[in-house]
Amino acid sequence: MNTSAGRLGVVSVAAVLGLVLSSCGGDDAGAEPAGAEGAPSAEQPSPDGEVSEPEPEQSSGDGGETEEPESSPTPVPASSDGPAQNWPEPEVPDEIYEETEEGALAALRYWFEASTYLQLTGQSQPLEELSGSECVMCAQRALQAEQVYEEDEGWFATSGVDVVDPIVSAITQEQEASVLFTLNEGATQRFNSDGTIAAEVEEAAVPGMEAVLVFGDAHWEVAEVYLPEARGE
Repeated sequence: MNTSAGRLGVVSVAAVLGLVLSSCGGDDAGAEPAGAEGAPSAEQPSPDGEVSEPEPEQSSGDGGETEEPESSPTPVPASSDGPAQNWPEPEVPDEIYEETEEGALAALRYWFEASTYLQLTGQSQPLEELSGSECVMCAQRALQAEQVYEEDEGWFATSGVDVVDPIVSAITQEQEASVLFTLNEGATQRFNSDGTIAAEVEEAAVPGMEAVLVFGDAHWEVAEVYLPEARGE
């Protein structure tokens, strides 16, 4: 399989490539200064998808003090004030351990959730655990996040991506499955270390995407993700 970086091009999936490349020349002339209350940032996905209701206090039953349940640290979205904090890792779906078309699609959706988590936190482990060793797009995303967070001391704010209209092929004898899909990219911003905006990309739909997944080591993993131009569209 030809998975050269040249074939993948420089178009961003979820705006990572574009945001990195557009800001390589240093601070933009039109960079916005960080305000006291923080510049508006891309609306970010809810950590759990819904508003949590406060849990009622529980009585010990013996007239003693009520016991307050332990709570996880409150997630803080990324903004011009700093990167996201206490952001929870995406949950691995059980379907990825099933050698089915549904399992392949579940693995692809999780891969993009892990990619969003990488953008928001700079932590690549969830993405790497579901990425094939020869996946060029996977490696590019991890390296670009490392550049932004570690080398440039910047960060991302993003509302994430969504896989829509997927068409999953039958699983081959080589335990491979291909998925054709449209990727809905949310608005994304890249911040400099001082909180100014280095680059930003508006939300957009990218049709004609393709991913190849392989079932190995008891679960699906992403072998490669192709942009539309790599498929001749």
